[in-house]
Amino acid sequence: MNHEAARQQGFAVPRRRYLPYENRMNRGPSKWSRNLVWTASDGNRPSKNRGPVSCICKFWKAGNCKRGDQCRFLHSWCSFPGMAMVASLEGHEADLKGIALPTGSDKLFSASGDGSLRIWDCHTGQCVRTLNLQAEAGSLISEGSWVFLGLPNAVKAFNVQTSRDLHLDGVVVGQVHAMTVGYGMLFAGTTSGSISVWRVTDTESDPFTYLTSLEGYHSGPVTCFIVGEHRLYSGSVDKTIKVWDPNTLECIMTLRQHTDTVTSLLCWDQYLFSSSLDGTIKVWACSEDGSLEVTYTSRQGEKVHALGGLTDAEAKPMLFCSYQGGAVSIVDIPSFQERGKMFSTHTIGTLTFAHGGLFFSGDKSGKLRVWSLAATKESSEN
Repeated sequence: MNHEAARQQGFAVPRRRYLPYENRMNRGPSKWSRNLVWTASDGNRPSKNRGPVSCICKFWKAGNCKRGDQCRFLHSWCSFPGMAMVASLEGHEADLKGIALPTGSDKLFSASGDGSLRIWDCHTGQCVRTLNLQAEAGSLISEGSWVFLGLPNAVKAFNVQTSRDLHLDGVVVGQVHAMTVGYGMLFAGTTSGSISVWRVTDTESDPFTYLTSLEGYHSGPVTCFIVGEHRLYSGSVDKTIKVWDPNTLECIMTLRQHTDTVTSLLCWDQYLFSSSLDGTIKVWACSEDGSLEVTYTSRQGEKVHALGGLTDAEAKPMLFCSYQGGAVSIVDIPSFQERGKMFSTHTIGTLTFAHGGLFFSGDKSGKLRVWSLAATKESSEN
C-alpha cells in the first residue's frame, strides 16, 4: 500500500482534531546503548549486493551454506540499513516470555518457559545469575526500577535499586501471560481470562495494594495489553479487544473484528494497532460518536505474533511485525511499505524496545538477541 492509497483510506492523514491515543513509540537517547560493549560482527550486519532482501538463505540460517559469497540469498540476520544484531545471549531452553531493562540498572532480565529467570550484565553480555522459578514464567516486564514476573496464580516484583523482593497479595487465577503498568496501577491478565489489578502506592511498607480482579469479560486467556490516553486495552484468545476506563475499571467497549487470537497491541499517535493469528494487522481510530472503528486492515498472509514500534534516525515511525517462522518485517508508518527485515531461527514472540535504537528479541527456542539501529554507524565512526 503506497502513501497516496493510505491517504485515500483515511489512515495517513488525521481527520479529527483530538488525539485519543498516546504515542507509545520509543524516542530519545539511551545511556545504556552507548555503554554496552556488545558490538556487531560482520556476519551480523546487513549484507550488501546479495539479492532479494526478503529471502534469507535457509542453508546459512542452519549454519551449513557452502556457496559463501556466491550465494544469491541473504547471509545476515537483518536487511535494514544501519541495523545490526550486536549480541546473541545463550542459555534459555524454551520460549522467551519477556525481556526487561529496568531504569537505573545495567542488568537485563529475561524469563522463559523453561522455568528460569536470567540476569545479564549489559557491559559484558554475560549471564551473571540464573534463578530457578520452579514454575513456568508467563510474562516479564519492567516499570521504573521495578521488575514484574508473571507466574501461575502469582505475580512477583523486584526492585533493582533497593533489592526488595515481593510476592503480591491478591487474587490471581491462572497463568499470568500479560502485564502492563499505567494510571498508577499494575494489570495482570491470566489464562482464565481475568485481569488482576493493583494500585501502585508511594508507601515503602506496601508499594502495591490489591484492588480487584476483573472477571467475566474475556472468555479466553488474556494475551496482551497496551495503555493509551484515557484508556486501557486488552487482547485475548477469544478474538476480542476490550476497552477499559482506567478511572472506573469498567469495560466500555468490545472490538470484534479479528477472527483469531489477538496477539499484540500498540498505540501510535491517534491510532490503535492490533495483530492477530488471523494474519492481519488492523488500525483503529475514534469515530465521531466516540466508538472505535477499523480504518485500515493490512493482510499479512501469515500469522502475526508480535508488534513493536520504533522511530528511525530521522524520527520516522516504523512498525515491527513478527511472523510465524522467524521473520520480522519492518514497515513504514503510515504507508505500510516494507523497509527491511530481521530474522531468527524460530518465531519471535517477544520484542522489547529501549531508547536510542536499542531493542531485544526473544524467540520460541529461547534465543535472546540484542539489536541496534545505530550499531553500524557507531562502529564506522570508532
